[in-house]
Parts: sequence; structure tokens; C-alpha cells
Amino acid sequence: MRTETDFLGNEMTFDCMGCDITSGKLMVPGGVIYRGDIAVLAADPEVPIPGFLVVNVSRHIRSLSELNSAERHEVVDVAAAAERALKSLGISEVTLVQEERSSHFHIWVFPNYNWMTEQFGKGVSYLRDIMHYADDRADDATRQEVLATIEKVRDYFKEHGIVE
Repeated sequence: MRTETDFLGNEMTFDCMGCDITSGKLMVPGGVIYRGDIAVLAADPEVPIPGFLVVNVSRHIRSLSELNSAERHEVVDVAAAAERALKSLGISEVTLVQEERSSHFHIWVFPNYNWMTEQFGKGVSYLRDIMHYADDRADDATRQEVLATIEKVRDYFKEHGIVE
């Protein structure tokens, strides 16, 4: 059992964060944006960056290569829709990341803001630095902006018929 704190300061206790988010046992700030048969989309619960979204899969696997065809189809459709939603909010560049170091397969849908490029440069090598920077400097206004962005992405999904 692990215990972490979400970006709103709430304690989260879980065995596997991905499994507990997809099953509904773990409530994430702003709630789930999309819940399908295979994929679940929500904001990253720990990092207060508006538009930093995570696509999780219901099955406990570690890698994209372990997904079957139907799973790959839904996961890619959800990630692409999340990217389109962020771009509709004025985010010009998005980075998708999946690595096998995690115990549960997920894809980061990571927005790129001007402050990130100005402060850190471009590229995936800076993502952890950006996340720490954002977490260290988060205030109530930032947290409210994260929650508002979650609602805007949820609205985008509803408006475009991307629902369960």
C-alpha cells in the first residue's frame, strides 16, 4: 500500500494508482474526464499543470505492446481526443509519453506552455524538471486553473460525442 498526496493536498492510498483510478476506488481531483471499456482519462493527480492528462487502461499491464487491437484502438482514440481538446484551448504543442518503468501502463498527455520552453527548453528530458517546478510553485489560482481545464476538456469530450 502506498500513500501520496494529490495536488489539492488530499491523501491518496492505493496499491496500484492506475488500477485504483480505472476501477473508481481512487478519486482524482476534478474527477474522471472519460471512462470507456478500456481507457480512462483524468488529470494527473499529483502535478498541478493545467491540461496535464493521463490515459490509463483498465487491465494491469506495463507496455503498449501488451495491448490487444481493441485496447490499442481505444487508447489511441482517447489520447488523440485529449490532444485535440488541449489544442482547442490554445495549447499549441503536446507531448505524449509512455515508459515501461511504471507498474501500470499509462500515457502522459503533457501540454507545452511558453513558460516551460522559456525556463527549461524543449524535449522530454525536461519533463520531470517542469513537473517539480510546477509542483513547487503551485498556488490556489493554479490549482483552480487545473480544475477549470479539466472541466473544459470534459466539455470538449461531450461536445464531440467522445463519451462512454
